[in-house]
Parts: sequence; C-alpha cells; structure tokens
Amino acid sequence: MQADYEPYVALYKYGLNTALAMAENYFDSARQLRTLQLKTDKEMLAFAQHASAEMESMSSVSAICTYQQKLAADLFGRQMNYLRELEKIARAATSSASAALKDSKNPWQERVSEIAFGVGQFLSNGNANASSSAAEGKHA
Repeated sequence: MQADYEPYVALYKYGLNTALAMAENYFDSARQLRTLQLKTDKEMLAFAQHASAEMESMSSVSAICTYQQKLAADLFGRQMNYLRELEKIARAATSSASAALKDSKNPWQERVSEIAFGVGQFLSNGNANASSSAAEGKHA
C-alpha cells in the first residue's frame, strides 16, 4: 500500500511559495542595494573630482581649511542620506517579507503554530523541572 501524501500538499506548496517569495524579496533588495551603491559611487566620483578642482584654485591655507570643513560637513550629510536610503530598503524588504508570509497563510500555519507553542511549553516546563531538581540537589 502506498502512503497518502495528499494531506501534505498544502504544506509543501506553502513552504515552496514562502521560499520563492523570500527569494524574490532577497533579490529585489539586492538589486535596490546595488542601484543605490552605483548611484552613490557615481556621485562620490563627481564630488571628489569637483573638490580636487576647487582645491587647485585655492592659494591660501585659510581658504583650504575652510573648504576642508565644508567637505567634511558635505560628506557627513551624504553619509546620512545614504543610511536613510539603506533604512528605506530594509523597511521595504521587511514589509514585503511580512506581507508574503501573511498572504500565504493557510490552515497549516495555525497547526504548526499550535505544535510550536506546545513544544515551547513542554521545553519550558522540562527546563523548569530540571532547574528545580538541580537546585534541590545543591541544597541537599
């Protein structure tokens, strides 16, 4: 007699759909990160070339020091903008992953959640019993 795997098709499809949604999310995030990095690299190249040209035209230490402070402030602002963009990408990836998990919800999720909860309770009770037994052994 052959085993009946039909009841597990929903779980199998759920697992595959979730894995594919996570892969799509990963590759979309990777694409966004590469796009951001290429844009940043292009901007920083132009920034460095412009700064170099500006420095060449300066003849006093005072002007160079003032410009150096402006460059530092500019770089800090650019870094903060870059980090904001990274945060946007991370938030979008998290939101997309959550939506994918929520959209693929099925009866298996609830059952697996119940099982996981039961296992968690069993382990916590077992650990509590083991801890109290060990504590009793120390006091004896």
